[in-house]
Amino acid sequence: MLLLKERTGRPLSNPEWALPVPAATRGTAAWQEPPGRVVTISTELEHPSPIHFGHGIAESFLPALADHSFDKLFFCAEEHVFRLHAQRLYDEARACFPCQLDFIAPGEQSKSFSVLQDLCEALVAGNISKRSIVIAVGGGVVGNTVGLAAGLIYRGVRYVEIPTTMTGQTDSTLSNKQAINGRKGKNHFGLYHSPLFIWSDTAYLRTEPAVSKRCGIVEGIKNGFIADESFLDYLEEALNPALAFSDHQLTDLAYRIIQSKLNILRRDPSEKRESIILEYGHTFGHALEWLGKGKRSHGAAVAVGMKLAARLAQELGLISSSLVKRHEHLIEDKLGMMTCIPEIITADALLDAMIHDNKKTSKDIRFVLLEGPGRCHNPEGDFLVTVAPELVRRVIADFFREQSR
Repeated sequence: MLLLKERTGRPLSNPEWALPVPAATRGTAAWQEPPGRVVTISTELEHPSPIHFGHGIAESFLPALADHSFDKLFFCAEEHVFRLHAQRLYDEARACFPCQLDFIAPGEQSKSFSVLQDLCEALVAGNISKRSIVIAVGGGVVGNTVGLAAGLIYRGVRYVEIPTTMTGQTDSTLSNKQAINGRKGKNHFGLYHSPLFIWSDTAYLRTEPAVSKRCGIVEGIKNGFIADESFLDYLEEALNPALAFSDHQLTDLAYRIIQSKLNILRRDPSEKRESIILEYGHTFGHALEWLGKGKRSHGAAVAVGMKLAARLAQELGLISSSLVKRHEHLIEDKLGMMTCIPEIITADALLDAMIHDNKKTSKDIRFVLLEGPGRCHNPEGDFLVTVAPELVRRVIADFFREQSR
C-alpha cells in the first residue's frame, strides 16, 4: 500500500472535480481527494523522499518547508517557469526568510559542465551552507542540474524539487538520479542524491503544452508494457489524442502513473536489479535524443525507442506482432504522439550513439526487451538482453525506411 498522509484540505470548489474517471486497475487506485488537499507518498527507494501530491496546493508549500530548519533558501528555475509558477512562492518565502534566486537557461544544453559549474559557484557565492535548502522549480533539466549541484556542494546539501511538468511529477523526480550530459551522450556524469521532499501540484500541468504533457504520459505507457498489462487497459480508456482532461481527470492520471512506477521501485528499492526495466526504450531513446541535439524531447525519443525495442523483441521471437501494434496504437492513436525521424539520423549513427549508452555493463549493446504484455525478458539475470549489432542495425534501418514512406 502507498503511504498516504493528509496534510490539509479545503472544500471542493471545482465542479469538474465530480466528473468520472476510469475504474481502478489492479495496481493503481483512483485519486479521490478534493482540490487543496495534500497527501504524502513515499518514493519507496532505499533513501526515500516524501512526495507531497495534490491539486491546487500552493498555499501549503511554505508550511511544509517550515517543518525543516534552514538558514537560507536558494530558488533555481528557468525564468519563464519561475514567472508562471514560482513567483508567488518566492515572494512569500522572501517576506519571511533570506532567499536567493538563480535562473537556468532552458533546454537540454543546460545539462552541461559549464552550467553546472556556474550554478555551483553562484550558490557558494551566495553563502550556501549545510543548513541551507536549494529549491528546483521546473522540468527534468532543472531538476537534474540543480539536484547534481546540491549533491556536489560540500558533498551534499539539502534540496527540494517542485516539478512543473507531467514528466517531472510522474517520472524523473521518483528517482534519486541526478546527472548532466557529456560529449558522447546523455546523463554520463552524475550521482544519487535524494531530495528533502518533492512538491507535486497538478495545477501546474494546466499550462503545460500538449507536446510536453505527452512526453510524461508516454513514460506511464512504458510502465504498463513492462510491468502491468491492466494499466495499459486503464490508459486505453483514459487517454485521448487531444489530451482533453478535466483537472480531476488529469490529477487522477498523474497519480496513477506515479503509482505504476512506485509499484516497480517497491520491488527493487536499490534501482540496481529489477528496476532496470524502467529503462525500456531508453537505450534507443537516449541515442535518438542525443543525436537530435536538443530538437527531440526525451519523451518523444523514448516513444520511438519503445517502438524499436518492440520490433527488436519481435525479431528475436519474444513477442507477437499484435503487441508491436499495441505500442503504435497507444502512442499514436490514443496519445496523439506521432513518429518523425530526421533524415540526418542514420542506422549507423544511432548504433554508434548506443555504444556509449550510460547503462553499459560490457562492450556489448544490451536492451530491456519484452517477452509479453507486462513482462520483461530476463535470460541473463539482470533484465538486460545482449543483441548482435547486425540485427539491431537491420531493425533500425527497416523502421527508418517505413517511417520515410
